[in-house]
Amino acid sequence: MIWISAMSTVSKASPLSSGNRVGKDQAVAQLLRPLDRFLDAPEVTELSICRPGEVWTKTFEGWQVHEVPELTEPFLQALITAIIVYNGVAPKSVNYVVLPGGQRGTIAQAPAVIDGTLSFLIRKHSLVVKTLEELDAEGAFDTFTDVSFNKPSAEEANHYLTVQDFTRLEPFEVELLKLKRDGTIREFLEKCVLYKRNIIIAGKTGSGKTTFARSLIEKVPPEERIITIEDVHELFLPNHPNRVHMLYGYGAGRVSADECLAACMRQSPDRIFLAELRGNEAWEYLNSLNTGHPGSITTTHANNALQTFERCATLIKKSDVGRQLEMEMIKLVLYTTIDVVLFFKDRKLVEVFYDPIFSKSKMA
Repeated sequence: MIWISAMSTVSKASPLSSGNRVGKDQAVAQLLRPLDRFLDAPEVTELSICRPGEVWTKTFEGWQVHEVPELTEPFLQALITAIIVYNGVAPKSVNYVVLPGGQRGTIAQAPAVIDGTLSFLIRKHSLVVKTLEELDAEGAFDTFTDVSFNKPSAEEANHYLTVQDFTRLEPFEVELLKLKRDGTIREFLEKCVLYKRNIIIAGKTGSGKTTFARSLIEKVPPEERIITIEDVHELFLPNHPNRVHMLYGYGAGRVSADECLAACMRQSPDRIFLAELRGNEAWEYLNSLNTGHPGSITTTHANNALQTFERCATLIKKSDVGRQLEMEMIKLVLYTTIDVVLFFKDRKLVEVFYDPIFSKSKMA
C-alpha cells in the first residue's frame, strides 16, 4: 500500500508544477522514514544498502551494520523508483541522485550489480562551516609534506626577485614560499586566497575536501562577487552577500556544468568556484582562470598532490575539446594555471604543492 500511494503521488503531477515538487518531496520523505535515524545522526557520514533488511553506516570510527526489517525487497524497489522519479531521470542500471534533504546518492541495479542484488549509497553533507582557525585547532594542518619540486632557501628565493627571465618571482610569491618553508600553514593558506592563487583541493571521497573548501572560501574578502557552480548545493557562503549559486545536473530540464560556466562568465564574477572538476567543463574552467577570473578554489579526486595534475589532464583529454588537444599542451596549461594543490586524507592536510619557480619555468 505504501508503494502504490507513493508512486501514485509521484507520477500524476507535472514536472513544472510546484505542487508536483511538494508531492515528490512528501512521497520520498515517507519512504525514507526507516532511514531517518541514520540521516539525522550527525556522526553518520554515509549510508549503504546492499541487501534487504539492513543498513551499513559510516562514521569516523568506520562501518557498522544495523538491522532494519522494514526494508523489504518491495519496499526498497518502491524507494528507489520514487527517488529516481523525484530526480526526473530515466531509470538505468546506475543512477546518480539527490535526496530532498540535499544528500547525494548512487543507485546501482542489475546488470551493474549481480542479478537480484542492489547497491544504494547515500553521502551526507555537513551544514557546518568551520573556520580555518577551528580546523587548525583541531590539528588539521599539524603534519604535512611539501612535495614541491623547488624548495628555495630565503637567500635563493630573494635571488629570483631580480632574475631577468620568466622565473622571476614577485614579492608576494617570495612571501608565500617563506610561509610554506616556515610551516605557518594557516597563514600561508589565508595569503593564497588573498593573493588570488588558483587552488585545487584533492583527495578521495570523504577526505574532507568540501569542508575545507568552505573554510578557505570564507577568507575571500566579503565585498567580492562570487559565483559557485555545483551539482549539489554545499558551498553556502554565509558571509558573502553578493553571491550566485548555479546548479547543474543530468536529468530532464537540467543544465550542464559547462552551460553554467558559460552563463557564469557573463555575470561579472570576481571569483568562480567550481565545486568539483570532473568532466567536459574542466578545460573551459581552466580558460576562465586565464581570462580575468583568478583566485579559484575547486576540488577533485586524486591519490596525491602531484598526481592531481595527471588526473586533471586525463579528465580534460577525455572531454570533447580535450580529444583535439595534445596531452603535453594540456599539462602545460595546468602547470601554469594551477598555483596550489592541497591533498587531504582523513580530514587532514597531508601534502602541499606550491612551486612558482616550476610554474614559471614552463612559460620559458
